[in-house]
Amino acid sequence: MRDGILKVHEEAEKAGDFSYTNHQNQAMPYAEELPDPVPNVYGAKRKELWWYMAAQEFTAFGPDLYYEFLLQYQIPILEKFGLVAYGCCEDLTDKIHHLKKVKNLRRIAVSPFANTRKCAELIGKDYILSWRPHPATMICQGLDEDFVRKHMRENFKIFKENNNHFDITLKDVETINHKSESLIRWVQIVKEEIDRAF
Repeated sequence: MRDGILKVHEEAEKAGDFSYTNHQNQAMPYAEELPDPVPNVYGAKRKELWWYMAAQEFTAFGPDLYYEFLLQYQIPILEKFGLVAYGCCEDLTDKIHHLKKVKNLRRIAVSPFANTRKCAELIGKDYILSWRPHPATMICQGLDEDFVRKHMRENFKIFKENNNHFDITLKDVETINHKSESLIRWVQIVKEEIDRAF
């Protein structure tokens, strides 16, 4: 599979099929090292793009088996790209030491199932800690403003202690119970807590 993916990507690049909107990182794909996204401009090289991979199917695998059966095959694909974002909803806590083998890694997902403190310590300031608070506790079951503030404060304290560069990705929101104002308020609360903490 690795060889097939590398072949297809190489053919696509030679044919000029990659565009500057083909960035993959589960976020806004801006970085000083890479060209900004531009619509309808093709001929981008892989080294000019973000790329993203995950290991959700390997959640129950130990770190060494994960490396042996997946990551070692992903690395040659990932390293053809400019910058890499890794992870989605899986717990990568005990796999971060293997992830650091990806030379162009920039962003590591810290899911609701991960040990946030341990991840923050391992990630430090070398990578972006892409924190994913649990959507069910944040917004899907209603908005508990006190709980959201407490949760933000606890985690921001951890990030500050570890000098983390972080982003917040509220993903997999399945419902907001027809209350769009709750989502708007959630964002306001998070901004207020960021201002308070930093």
